[in-house]
Order: sequence, then structure tokens, then C-alpha cells
Amino acid sequence: MKVLTFGWDFPPHTTGGLGMACQGITRELAQSGVEVIFVLPKSQAVDGHSRFIFADVEKMVRTREVPSAMVPYTGSQTMIDVYDEYGRHHLYSRTLLQEVHAYAHKAAEIAMEEEFDLIHAHDWTSYLAGVAAKIATGKPLILHVHATAFDQAAGENVDPQVYEIEKESFAVADKVVAVSQFTKDIVTQKYDVNPDKVTVVHNGIDTQEVKRHEPTLQELRAQGKKIVLYHGRITVQKGVDYFVQAAQKVVSYDPNVVFVISGKGDMTGQIMQQVGALGLSQHVLFAGALWYEERDQMYQSVDLVVMPSVSEPFGLVPLEAIQHGAPSLISKQSGVAEVITHVLKVDFWDVEEMANKILAALRYPVMHGQLVKEGQKESAQLSWKGVARKVLDLYRHLIEWVT
Repeated sequence: MKVLTFGWDFPPHTTGGLGMACQGITRELAQSGVEVIFVLPKSQAVDGHSRFIFADVEKMVRTREVPSAMVPYTGSQTMIDVYDEYGRHHLYSRTLLQEVHAYAHKAAEIAMEEEFDLIHAHDWTSYLAGVAAKIATGKPLILHVHATAFDQAAGENVDPQVYEIEKESFAVADKVVAVSQFTKDIVTQKYDVNPDKVTVVHNGIDTQEVKRHEPTLQELRAQGKKIVLYHGRITVQKGVDYFVQAAQKVVSYDPNVVFVISGKGDMTGQIMQQVGALGLSQHVLFAGALWYEERDQMYQSVDLVVMPSVSEPFGLVPLEAIQHGAPSLISKQSGVAEVITHVLKVDFWDVEEMANKILAALRYPVMHGQLVKEGQKESAQLSWKGVARKVLDLYRHLIEWVT
């Protein structure tokens, strides 16, 4: 079986969970005997053994910081800075939406040159590419929903152009995969998609034993500090402002707690101002965007990880944290809450309860240890191999149905 797959980024150059999910699913499908042809919009280093095609739109042109510029969770009018091979800036820099359309144009050409059985497109930035490939070849199309415009907006004020791409693409697709029931409900209710067309396949995680690292933040540890971590994009979707509000309440009860914010995003400046306005500058540290070994080192050095998302289709962070020995507190408005029970859960907006549960996790060692021990047992059942098995079943069913 050959599958033409479209995605916006791929490790090691990735902006978040989307790339990690694409890597995990693609790797396990390949190990199951599926030949994956993975198409990316721009040339980049890739950490994978499948065949990759780079649909570079501009000849002899590169983009500055591809991993951060071509972000799948920004608005359709986000500008992409374009530079030639001499580093000269070009005035015809395109918006993300223009890049998405250009990618779709190239996708149609690539599809007509390749042989494959079906098409699999990940996230809204790749939906038009998948649709173009389907129109060009007539092959069945699966759209994999990792997030929607409603998640990105953390409410109803969605980007209308992104919404239109999603809605029209869902209508054309033969099958839609949602990473949680939480996401399926959004797809069926907000986009009028028949529930029978949408299959829930929860994300997974690499389940091999993790590498141990030298602990970080040792000066804080020496002072007897407890450390609470937020790791993720700093955007309205992720609820970092609620995390900071909860931090203020925690510090008022226990000034020995330090909060670390790891990540970047369009709300970084706003969150820094909020920290200053609440008098938390001595209690909140900004670590920047941590990836791979630095991220894992941080997980292994903190007492609790908080994912306070306003709207989280799935959320890999708590699973990663638990693997590395840190218990998690997550919002109930997340897909991962459907598959793991040994975490603390709270409504994102209930900062009082969030603060109470943070304090409980820090004060009661037995609770802390139990959350980690049982959480690791649960997360061990959530492998990418299991995810790929479900996706492969969908592939086979779709091919048989079309035939």
C-alpha cells in the first residue's frame, strides 16, 4: 500500500505536537509495511526513513527560519519573509494563506507524477494540498484534524479564511480523523460534518524508556523551592494567562514556589507584562522554547507540569511529562483528558481550583508519587504503534469501500 501524505512540518524542524504526531504515525506505518510518500512545502532536514518530497514553490529562494515562520497555528494573514540565495529580502513576501495555496498547486502536480493508493493530509495548512491531489487523481482522501480554527481562536472569533478552508475540505474528504472526541464534537457541530464520516484516533507517544539527564535549576532546588512548569506555545489557545493568575494565588499561600514558562508565541509580551503587573517577577521564569534534550531535562527537574489549555484537541505535554517523572495538571477542555485518568484535572477558567490542585500536588508526596506511577502505566498503553494500527485499518477500509 502506498500513501501520499501532506504535512506542514516534520522533526527535527517542528513547531509543536503536529510535527511530532506526523513523525510517530509515519514511522509506525512504515514499519507496518506501508510505503509513505511524505510531501512538505519547503526543503528541510527530516528525521525519518520514509520518502520525502519538498514542494518548494520558489526556485533559488529560501525562507528565513522555516520552523518558526511557517507556523500551523497562526492566522491566515501571517507574513512569510522570503529571501533569495544571497540573503536579500524580497518585497513580495507572502502570507501564510498564500503559501498554503501555493502548496496546494504543487501538490496537484506531485500527485499526477506519483503512484499511490490514497491521500492523507494533516492539519488545515495541508488540507488544500490533499484536496488538490484528490481532484487531480480521484484517489480517496483522509483529512487528519489536529486542531481547528475554533481551537486556535479559543472561542468563536475564528479566522474566516481558515474556517472556510476547513469546512470546504471536510466536505470533499472521504474520511475525517479527529485526535479526540472533543475535536470530533467541534468538527460535527461547527462544520456540519456527518458524525459517521469522522473517526476518533487519539494521539500516542513514544513508549521506550527515557534517557535520564543531569537535573537543571539546581540553585532553586538548593533553596528548597518547588518548581511548576508550563511548556507549550504562548497563545490564547493555551491558557497561559490563567496559569499566571493561578500562580499569583499559589504564591500568596506558599512563596517558596517558582513557576517556569517554556515556549514562545504571539502572547509572550502580554504574559510578561501580566507577570510584572501581578508582582510575580521573582516567582516566574521565562525559559524560552525548549526542545528535545533541554525539554526532557526540564521535565525531569520540576515537581509538576500544568497544561491549562482553553481548547486542546489532544495535548502531548502531560504524557511526555509523566514519562519523565513529573505529574501533570491538565484542563478538562483537552482531548488527552479522555485517555488518561491519573492526572489532576480542572476547568481552565477556574484559577482558584487550579491553584488548590497545584498546592496539593506540591504538598502531598504520596499523591505526587501515585500520579507518576499510575500515569506511567497508563501512558505506556498509548503508543504510536497503536495509533498507526487504527490508521491502517482506516486505510484498508477506505480502499475496499472505494473499490
